[in-house]
Amino acid sequence: MKDTPEFFPTPALANAVEHVLGPWTPRGFLLEALSAVRTRDRAAGPAYTIRLRRAATRSPQNAARTLAAYDAAPAGSMVVVQVMDDLGGAVMGDIIAHRLKRIGVAGVVVEGPVRDIDGLADFGPPIWYRDAATAGLEMAETEAETRIELDIDGVRVVPGAVAMADRDGVFFLPTGDADAILARAAAVVAREETLHAALAGGRSLCEALGFSDAAP
Repeated sequence: MKDTPEFFPTPALANAVEHVLGPWTPRGFLLEALSAVRTRDRAAGPAYTIRLRRAATRSPQNAARTLAAYDAAPAGSMVVVQVMDDLGGAVMGDIIAHRLKRIGVAGVVVEGPVRDIDGLADFGPPIWYRDAATAGLEMAETEAETRIELDIDGVRVVPGAVAMADRDGVFFLPTGDADAILARAAAVVAREETLHAALAGGRSLCEALGFSDAAP
């Protein structure tokens, strides 16, 4: 598998996972109900992970390490930020977002609060976030860890694993089954094209989806 494979919509990837790994499995790989700064954005790339938590003591070194965590994001990566504690406010605004766009990251996923929404749209890469806040991050009281495995509500985020994001959600591709899932996602997209053609031609849902024999 290539480092960053062809992009597929996250609903197609969810359907593909269900075919490959079985019913009820997609949510183990999806972050849902996030907000997109720009709704038409989509992005894909290997995950670069950051975990932020409340530091035991306040110091300028904490602030420097937090900023350095963002500075270290590789070009082409999907930056995934997990916020573990109340850190005073938003963990990303337009200044950090501007830096990440200048680095050339593919996108950013913040499981936590952001601010400067208009500025994020003007200066940032594609960004998805959980909450919005007005107050800023207390960087001197924040501890940052990078390139570590995250567990976000049961979703495992492994550094380097491919993440794909669009307005429907963020999908983390499991490395062991990646090729099978991507192949199935391509088939899902192709099938949906034929379904839309059938519906445009006047077919019913039961007819288009192959349930005519079971229809009431």
